[in-house]
Amino acid sequence: MKVIKTYYPKVRAIELFMFLVSGIVVSFGTLLLWIKGDLSFERWRTFMMIGLIYVLFCIFLSFCIRTQRIELTEYRIEHKLLGLSRRSVAFSSMKKVMFGKVNGSPVVAIINGNMEKPIFVPYLPFEKDWEEISSFIKERNHKVIISM
Repeated sequence: MKVIKTYYPKVRAIELFMFLVSGIVVSFGTLLLWIKGDLSFERWRTFMMIGLIYVLFCIFLSFCIRTQRIELTEYRIEHKLLGLSRRSVAFSSMKKVMFGKVNGSPVVAIINGNMEKPIFVPYLPFEKDWEEISSFIKERNHKVIISM
């Protein structure tokens, strides 16, 4: 199947936020150990090793966010994560595309004619691309209802 367009996430702000939080944790943790009078090299090293777990987890999350993409093919929209197809919906089976929130996170819900439950595709970090994606969906399926 021929891929017509691929959308990649905008992650610079997310990565900057993760970097700032890790800097805050390291600096305030060190400051609290110093104020408490318990800043020995061994305690600080243990604290930094625990902080390293947080930083490694943030790097993994950043990698997962960075590798996701939305592909528009001739017949379907696909959401891929880590190179694997996570969600795939044919344009011809779409009834409605709605923008909303699930658990406080903005999502795009695609009501498919073949399924009862909506298919949720992430709105973030593709927020600037969804206008173009929704117009492409409308071009491929004239009967689909797109509501923002």
